[in-house]
Amino acid sequence: MTPEREASLPPAPASVASARGEPRFGTYQGELPEVDLPKLQGQWSPTRTTRLLKRKRWHYTFAATQEVAALFAVVDLGYTASAFAVALDLKERRPLCDVSFLGAPGPMVELGDKPGAGLNARFRTLGGRLSVKRGEEDERYHVEVDVSRLRTGSLQSFQWAGDLLVAGGPPALTVIAPVEGDGLVNVTMKRNGLLSFGSLEAGGKRFRLDGGVGGMDYTQGYLARHTAWRWAFAAGRLADGMPVGINLVEGFNESNVEANENALWLGDRLYPLARARFEYNPKELMEPWRLTTVDGAVDLRFQPFHVHREERNLRLVVSHFAQPVGFFQGTVKLGGRTLELNNVPGVTEDQDMLW
Repeated sequence: MTPEREASLPPAPASVASARGEPRFGTYQGELPEVDLPKLQGQWSPTRTTRLLKRKRWHYTFAATQEVAALFAVVDLGYTASAFAVALDLKERRPLCDVSFLGAPGPMVELGDKPGAGLNARFRTLGGRLSVKRGEEDERYHVEVDVSRLRTGSLQSFQWAGDLLVAGGPPALTVIAPVEGDGLVNVTMKRNGLLSFGSLEAGGKRFRLDGGVGGMDYTQGYLARHTAWRWAFAAGRLADGMPVGINLVEGFNESNVEANENALWLGDRLYPLARARFEYNPKELMEPWRLTTVDGAVDLRFQPFHVHREERNLRLVVSHFAQPVGFFQGTVKLGGRTLELNNVPGVTEDQDMLW
């Protein structure tokens, strides 16, 4: 089935839970007003221990122009919190800043239940402030990253002040999915193909972000203790200047036939994609990757030039997290059209967590 034939998605529901307290599993178009997991009932209502140990939530932001790419994440695991921020020179294909933070939940991290309008995600620590927020009536996400020289480990700070514009852009993708194993429910909302504005300073260089393209990932759920996936996220423009974004995943949010977060954003439209498959060398992540979909509509190559890593072994929590940054090239078939992606910036991800 081609993406154009299955492009009609139902609108996002008003709540994660039905009137009977059951999860509304499925794939939707548009924003979920709130990830109201406490409204789940019966077998889907977790115990207090489950809420403490299994509730995970994070927010990820990415934006790129032809010259620079920047990204950051805020992660709240309930019993610990973390964040990271990366800026990269796309012309010279080198990192300008790559910094990670680890902290306690509570005052250091704030990540609300509203993934769209009303979003507030932030991490604050000595020498580092990362935040993205959007007012209830706002049509822009406001990004602020301020990392001091102390934390970058260099003579230059990392500062990003900008916006991602919702107005006029394509709709969000919302997925509510069951979690296999000892998890329960996961909710994710992805946005991509949004126009970026603002400025960035890193590595002693200054960049304008106006005219760039970006997106974000909000995820919250009661996840299994062992969770692993492969992920890809790209945001840029086609040769004719049309904004394009893509999200692909393997190994996560796949246990329900109606829940599928693989998607393409083109201009002001959202197109669902089939299940994705990743081919790569997990021991050599800088080698080329190949990403396809089972229906043959997507055939992409990804060439990294940098890898952000989070490797931690705290016994009870073991984290293998690697996010290569680079360029996508290849084709995506939309009905009778074939889109050519050429050096579209983005990331892939290889994650295996015991949390």
